Amino acid sequence: MNIKSLVTGLLLILAVGGVVYVLMGGDGAGGEDQAAEACGSAEACAPGCSGDAAVAGATADGLPADGVVVYYFHGNKRCQTCNRMESLATLAIDEGFADRQRAGTVLFKPVNIETDATRHFVTDFEMTNRCVVMVERKNGKDHGWRRLDEVWAKISDDTEYKAYITENLTACLDNLEKGGA
Repeated sequence: MNIKSLVTGLLLILAVGGVVYVLMGGDGAGGEDQAAEACGSAEACAPGCSGDAAVAGATADGLPADGVVVYYFHGNKRCQTCNRMESLATLAIDEGFADRQRAGTVLFKPVNIETDATRHFVTDFEMTNRCVVMVERKNGKDHGWRRLDEVWAKISDDTEYKAYITENLTACLDNLEKGGA
């Protein structure tokens, strides 16, 4: 066997192995383990979950009685951009609303919408893609929501993306304080 045949055989094995790896879900885009880790578990994403840390002013389901829930909806597989959307949304909320988070009036909640318990969010919020949705809550009930459709257009600019999250969250909180929702 000459060296050329040996190298060709090794390259063929690597190529076939790579295809099998991708087909088996090992595409490096996050996978189910990463999605479950981000959410805690499918149950932690489900409505009625008590898996969140107890927060002052929270209802039995861990959601604020009065405040805003910022959902980041993702699937089992997440690309680099999807992970970035979550990271930047978390950063914007942590930087601008830490006091509200501590008070329990703002909650950031990543949700895997590819579980049986959470698929309803797709129709509830008329989603056509992964996105951020802000839900205004009053007296323990959802009263209004806004889907942030421009997250995909703004994700290439950190400052613009975080400002978009901040502006919308501020508008939701202002609406609640003015008696809206």
